[in-house]
Amino acid sequence: MTIMHRASTSLTPRQLEVLAFLAEREHWSVGEVASALGVSSAAATKAIARLERKSLVARSVDRMDRRCVNVRITRAGADAIRQTIRPV
Repeated sequence: MTIMHRASTSLTPRQLEVLAFLAEREHWSVGEVASALGVSSAAATKAIARLERKSLVARSVDRMDRRCVNVRITRAGADAIRQTIRPV
């Protein structure tokens, strides 16, 4: 039997959910993140800003539509996902 242990307490369950979602492809719009998580764009923006302050995600303006902000997980964010839930 494998027991799972949270290695880090600095990430909330919602932040882990956002990181796991972002890890599914290269980049997402904030609106796509909000829609997938069932929250408002404002709530998604707030969660993403907190992750960005921890250098776990990066935001950039879309080249084709400057009104759109794209979000991608950083290497540190991907590492955080792998390290947060680990077998004991």
